[in-house]
Amino acid sequence: MKTYFPYYFKKVGILFVFIAIVLSCVFAVDDFNRGFISAAKDLSISSLENPNLDNILKYTPYFTKEEAKPWLNASLILSLIGFTLYLFSKEKIEDEFYQQLRSKSLIQALFVTWIFTGLMYWLGTDYEVKGFYILQLHLIFFTIIYVYNKRWKFWSE
Repeated sequence: MKTYFPYYFKKVGILFVFIAIVLSCVFAVDDFNRGFISAAKDLSISSLENPNLDNILKYTPYFTKEEAKPWLNASLILSLIGFTLYLFSKEKIEDEFYQQLRSKSLIQALFVTWIFTGLMYWLGTDYEVKGFYILQLHLIFFTIIYVYNKRWKFWSE
């Protein structure tokens, strides 16, 4: 890939990812609360959502699922855009070393993503792994591996 975004898009990408993290935390606060309360009281999460049970918790969510879903989807898309802007922006000094580093990090991140999602399917966890989440995981792993290779591994050789 010979064309990259300008260097200042790295900062724009970081800002988008930060906004996405804030949106995810705000609109997923009910999931955090349900998990915390169910763990603290040793109950299942489904028992908190069952209106027929008369338990002492009387959990009332801040947002309905219909209210939170568009914001959570927006935060997912915003984080994908942010990671893409960050990763495909030029460095201050762009040369063949950074192109090789990008391709090496991309291949390593691809293998880590395959291993991670394969383990999640194999272990049979209750988490839903959708396509956008796999893409987001890949971009997160790519960012971590790229920064690691760029900052620490390169300077240690």
